[in-house]
Amino acid sequence: MNQTALKQIISTLQQDAELLLQLSPLLQKQYVLMNLRKSAELEQLNQQASALLELLQQNAAERHSAMASLQLQPTDQGFDRLLSILPEKIRSASQQLLDKVQRHTELCQQLNQKNGELLAQQRQLMQNLLGMQNKTSYPDMPLG
Repeated sequence: MNQTALKQIISTLQQDAELLLQLSPLLQKQYVLMNLRKSAELEQLNQQASALLELLQQNAAERHSAMASLQLQPTDQGFDRLLSILPEKIRSASQQLLDKVQRHTELCQQLNQKNGELLAQQRQLMQNLLGMQNKTSYPDMPLG
């Protein structure tokens, strides 16, 4: 087995667990800031979240490459196959890591879904207030 690829997979999963742990409170704060319409703070927070998402995307690309070098697909089945060929001690720790990343990912997806719903509600409210029920974009408004 390609030890370098295996280390890369485990390393990126460990990094993802930490990044997702940082992302979830940002998504929670994003909801609050959107609700309070604090756009300046929201913009700064969105930049932080975007930086974390970019790192997660880079890790996924590295992991996909490492999986490919092991002739495995970056899918649940590919990870199951990878786990099945690992020694028990490493398999157990790796399974726990995968489970942790999956739990954090699901939490972030739920928070993002909640934020998207709030954004859609706010957009609908703005459309109703501006009499734009049948339009898909905001009107041009002068800034200042």
